[in-house]
Amino acid sequence: MRPRARSGACVLAAVVAVPALVLTGARLLGGSHRQVAIVQAFTAWAVPAYLLVLVVLGVLLARPAVRRPARRPLGVAALATALALALHLAWLAPTVSGGTPKAAPDAPRLTVMTANLRFGQAEPAEVLDAVRDREVDLLVLQEVTPTALAALDAAGLAETLPHRAGEAQGGALGTVAFSRVPVSDVDRIDTVMGSWAFTTAGLRVLAVHPAYPLSENWGRELGIVRDAVEAEQPDVVAGDFNASRDHAPMRAILDAGLEDGADLVNAGWQPTWPTGGFRGWPVPASVAIDHVLVGRGLTATASSTLEVAGTDHRALVVTVARRAG
Repeated sequence: MRPRARSGACVLAAVVAVPALVLTGARLLGGSHRQVAIVQAFTAWAVPAYLLVLVVLGVLLARPAVRRPARRPLGVAALATALALALHLAWLAPTVSGGTPKAAPDAPRLTVMTANLRFGQAEPAEVLDAVRDREVDLLVLQEVTPTALAALDAAGLAETLPHRAGEAQGGALGTVAFSRVPVSDVDRIDTVMGSWAFTTAGLRVLAVHPAYPLSENWGRELGIVRDAVEAEQPDVVAGDFNASRDHAPMRAILDAGLEDGADLVNAGWQPTWPTGGFRGWPVPASVAIDHVLVGRGLTATASSTLEVAGTDHRALVVTVARRAG
């Protein structure tokens, strides 16, 4: 490898490594600072970045033309990169290494779907198609406007899932849950964009939509959700959390006695946002901020995502059931 090529490879490794190190540092920093939270959301991007750096460093170290004085810093850099990559893989491990508790053989299955409608702009027919195709029993929708609710009902949602809790409102404020069976004991949870507690199918459910990370209410509202989990001891918590496992407030919610349905079936990384790019940039879905969480008495038997036209979130569908034993 010529000196100019080696220099170019080193520059490439450095250019890729710096943002990856920023992501690692933000994840280690934790906390609920708004700007840091935005960086933490993209923590998973560090994995391919570190892999690329390792490949570049490996190629350089494999070249006989690289002299011994240059090998030591390259070797140290490769070791540091490998350790950083291992740390990120450990953070991702729960998505593929869950205990997978078995469902009771005679326990009925409940299929839960959560979807953010993006100011009510999601295509109602596609929402209904997903509900019918996946045989959804409990649908939790965020950013439900009165117009969107009317369109959903006109498309057949009122007949398919006739029971509901929550409220349609303008903009991003409306959250509504729809159930195949009656709903009772409905209480509001104090988040700006609407979160609700209710009982259906013998389960206590929270439908949540806390503030997004750029809002000054982000950390506080995730704390409100955590407090509601501790107070209600719900069986299911579903919605757009505006947070992933890489955010400390989200981990605090899980530590309050919940498990992620996707983790329980070892579904792997299931990003749900953003679809269709981010602020004009061609960014693929790369952040898992929509979740279906279950209490210790339940398990999950399936978890998947699907695209819905008109929204920047993938819908998440998780099937849950009582645990064996």
